[in-house]
Amino acid sequence: KKFLSFLAFSFLLTTSISAQKMSDDQVVEYVKTATAAGKPQKQIMTELAAKGVTRAQAERIKKRYEEQQAAGQNMNAAEKNRMRYTEQPEDLDFYVENLTDSISTRQKAEKDIFGRNIFNNKNLTFAPSQNLATPANYKLGPGDEVIIDIWGANENTIRQTISPDGYISVENLGLVFLNGKTIKEADNYLRKELNKIYSGITEENPTSEIKVTLGQIRTIQINVMGEVELPGTYALSSLSTVFHALYKAGGVNELGSLRNIQLMRNGQKVATVDVYEFMLKGKTLSDIRLQEGDVIIVPPYELLTHIEGKVKRPMYYEMKTGETVKSLIEYAGNFTGDAYTKNVRITRQNGREFQIYTVDDIDYSVFKLMDGDSLTVSAMLKRFENKLE
Repeated sequence: KKFLSFLAFSFLLTTSISAQKMSDDQVVEYVKTATAAGKPQKQIMTELAAKGVTRAQAERIKKRYEEQQAAGQNMNAAEKNRMRYTEQPEDLDFYVENLTDSISTRQKAEKDIFGRNIFNNKNLTFAPSQNLATPANYKLGPGDEVIIDIWGANENTIRQTISPDGYISVENLGLVFLNGKTIKEADNYLRKELNKIYSGITEENPTSEIKVTLGQIRTIQINVMGEVELPGTYALSSLSTVFHALYKAGGVNELGSLRNIQLMRNGQKVATVDVYEFMLKGKTLSDIRLQEGDVIIVPPYELLTHIEGKVKRPMYYEMKTGETVKSLIEYAGNFTGDAYTKNVRITRQNGREFQIYTVDDIDYSVFKLMDGDSLTVSAMLKRFENKLE
C-alpha cells in the first residue's frame, strides 16, 4: 500500500527518458508488482523512467488519488469501488505530508553535473541501426547469419548461421570456419574455398563472382559494473557500443565518472571512454563496438569542480587530473559578453580550511584544478575606458 509515497517521491524528480508510454493504471500496477517482488526503490524508479513515465504523469496520478480520497468521504462503498482503479492507501495524508521534505532534501543533495543526463535522454539511446551496411571491422561469431551470393557462370545463394563451434556447413564442401573473421576476411577466405566446387571464382578474369553479407546478427552478453544506476548483465546486439550499454544500465550515477569509463576484454583494458570527447567534439572513435563477455567498469569520479558567474553554462564539471582553469572555462562554453575576463576567483578546500586564489588570465592554461574547487567569474567593471562628458 505504500507504492504512492514511493511513486510521488521518485517521479516528481524524474523526466522521461524513453519514447515508450505507460498509462496511469499500468504505472500503479507496475510499482505494486515490483515492490511485492522486492525490487529496490531506486531500481523501480529507473525502470519506470525508462518506460516513459514523466514528472507530469506522476503529479497527475498523485492528484487523482487526492481527489479520490476527498470524494470518497461522501460516497458509499459501491461508489468508492467504482471510482478507484487500485487499492488506495489508508495513510495517504502521511505520505503527502512528508513528500515535500523528501523532495527538498533530495534536490539539495543533487548536483547539476554536465553530461550526467546524456544517458537519460529518450531521443539519444545510442542503439545500433540494423539498416546500415555491416562495418568493415565487424567480427563474425556464433549466431551470426552469413549470406553468400554467387552469380555469373554459377548462380546460388547460401544462407547459413555460424554454429557455436564457429563453422558454417556448405553443401558439397563441408564445414567452413568463420568465427572471428571480419566480413572482408570471410569474403576472401570463401572465394578460395568455394572455388573448389564453383569454377572460375579466383581466376584473373573470373566467370563467377561471390559476395558475403551479414543477415541476422547475434546477441551478445556483456557486464556493466561500478557506478551506474543498474549494474548487471545485459543481452545486446553484437553491433552495440559502450554508450548503448551504459544507456541500458540507466546511465552513470551521482558518483560515477564520465571521463574514465573502462572497457575490459579478457581481463585486459582495451579502451578508456571519455563522454566529454563525444559531447563537446563529436568524437566517437572511443565508443568502440562490444564483444561477447566484455566488461564495462565505471569508476568514481576523480575531480568535480564548479563554475559560476559570467560563463555561458555555469554548473558542475568533471575534470581529469592535470586539467586547468582554461579547460574548465572551455567546458562551460567560455565567457559571456559582460564577463570580466582578466582574472577569476577560485575557492579551494585544503583538507582543513578554505583558500582563495585570484588567477590572472595569463595563468589560465597552467593553474591546475583540484577536487572541490569552485571558480567564480565576475561581471565586467561598470565604467568606461574612453568616455568624455
